[in-house]
Amino acid sequence: MESLKFNSLPELFFATCHREDFGGWYQRQNGTWTLFTRENLERDTQAVALALHNRGVNDGESIGIIAGSSPYWFMADIATQINHARVVPLFPNISSENFVFQCEDSLVRILVINNLNDLDAPLRDALSKFTTIICIDSASPLPENGIYWDDLLTEGYGLMQETDNTNWLQHQIQSIRPDDLFSIIYTSGSTGRPKGAELSHRNMLSQIQSILDLYTIDPEKDRCLTMLPVAHVFERMAVYFYILNGATVYFADSPKNAAKIMTEVKPSVMIVVPRILERLYESMTAAADKARGPKRLIIKNAIKLAKLNDPTKKRSHGMRFFDKLVYSKMRAAIGGNFRIIVSGSCALNKSILRFLLNIGLPVYEGYGLTECSPVVSANCDHALALGSVGKPLKHLQVKIGENNEVMVKGDSVFAGYHNMPELNAEIFTEDGFFKTGDQGSIDENGFLSLTGRIKELLKTSTGKYVSPNPIELEISRHPLVEQALVIANDRKFASALIWVNPEGARRLLRISKDDFRMDLALKSLRVRESILRHITRINRKLNHWEKICRWSLIGDELTIESGLLTPTLKIRRKIAEERYADKIEGMYSTPIS
Repeated sequence: MESLKFNSLPELFFATCHREDFGGWYQRQNGTWTLFTRENLERDTQAVALALHNRGVNDGESIGIIAGSSPYWFMADIATQINHARVVPLFPNISSENFVFQCEDSLVRILVINNLNDLDAPLRDALSKFTTIICIDSASPLPENGIYWDDLLTEGYGLMQETDNTNWLQHQIQSIRPDDLFSIIYTSGSTGRPKGAELSHRNMLSQIQSILDLYTIDPEKDRCLTMLPVAHVFERMAVYFYILNGATVYFADSPKNAAKIMTEVKPSVMIVVPRILERLYESMTAAADKARGPKRLIIKNAIKLAKLNDPTKKRSHGMRFFDKLVYSKMRAAIGGNFRIIVSGSCALNKSILRFLLNIGLPVYEGYGLTECSPVVSANCDHALALGSVGKPLKHLQVKIGENNEVMVKGDSVFAGYHNMPELNAEIFTEDGFFKTGDQGSIDENGFLSLTGRIKELLKTSTGKYVSPNPIELEISRHPLVEQALVIANDRKFASALIWVNPEGARRLLRISKDDFRMDLALKSLRVRESILRHITRINRKLNHWEKICRWSLIGDELTIESGLLTPTLKIRRKIAEERYADKIEGMYSTPIS
């Protein structure tokens, strides 16, 4: 096992609070940024820990947090860990069924929320099940079993006046062992019941230490922007990495304000999922539509070149010319200061990745799973291979097993799922490798590439297997396509549900935003012919049983709130198939000629 610099996450957190070069954290609320100094972060966290202890939190219990990303989230996280309890991150848009299951499965008694009004009615109805509801927002309605965060702080500060309590704090922190659990994180999954991955302090600490080899953070210069929900282990890990480096962190209020926030903060480091970069690409390339005359031609040529050029090769004269006129302005529009943008969760469109790299944005793709805390591999500036998900972290062993399955072993890999002994016996090999369920390959230079997902193989009624992920990615590379879902299980042939990208359709049809109508776009011959040509090109590369024989366009917006997307913005296959059952049956109602 790798030697750890700290025994626990609270030990790391308080060590950083004592660093003079640590500039604290900022939170955006109502358009303004509030500073949380290192002194306030330390003392408020200790006060909350004492208040929780005073309210009977015991070793091995769980506290749920269902609130937006903020410094309060991490203060609650660390305070829970000081009590030797585990945090269960919960998403505000979680279904009531999953909410109740996760809380009961992990024995959550205390729940931290932001504002009661942020929760859907079924979730509010379930709050009586808990002993205490902690409301961060003092403007929130207070349930009968509730207490405001500020009142909890007051309670804790009173307890801090007693020497025995300050001694208790130190003893609690010092007695945490690296292999103690700090969190149970339920995988959202696109199908099936949520599974609670048990993560230890060692899992997270070994992870963030290894990442130091990939990316350097300067606490005096770098500004780290948190845009994703910290309930997701990817962003939570990133913040702990920032803590390890003593970096200043800015907590955004909403991804909808991304462009404005970037110009305000001028961040240098950010973690993203592909959807955020796709939206960024769309807004940047939309500038060509607004321009007129020679300026329009220049921008269009600049965009075309950025999408086609190999970013790993030396820049051409044309690229340098366009950098001064176009690319530099695109970078300035999002702060102009990025050094590191790490993209995870799923693959990014290759054309978009080329574009972003060519205009000077340092985007690095990686791969991970909740069960691996989560990063398994990542690209960086000194080890980059486009199309791959980078090299595995130094402390991990990664190999390709049967059916090309990616298997991982190392200190950041979890020990198993909560209350699932039978499943835990199946997911590890005899020599201790975790079976990820993902298919991939490792090239001669050590770069890992993903090719599909074993658990999502679809079997046609003729007995042939179809791997949907690569096909869905290829379909989604068209500017008219938001996302795609391949249908093939127990069917005679493969088909696809295709969600139309409204911005792509609007630009193809040259219609203003005010005049655009999705219902007309779905019927447009130009739209359908463009997608047909795209599907035809994809089919040429596929085996005959994998070819998309029928497809149906969908104009509904894909959102987490609609239930169609997981919190990590992946399509929930089962729900989508149920919701669009009529469209699916329509594609199979007549035989293929």
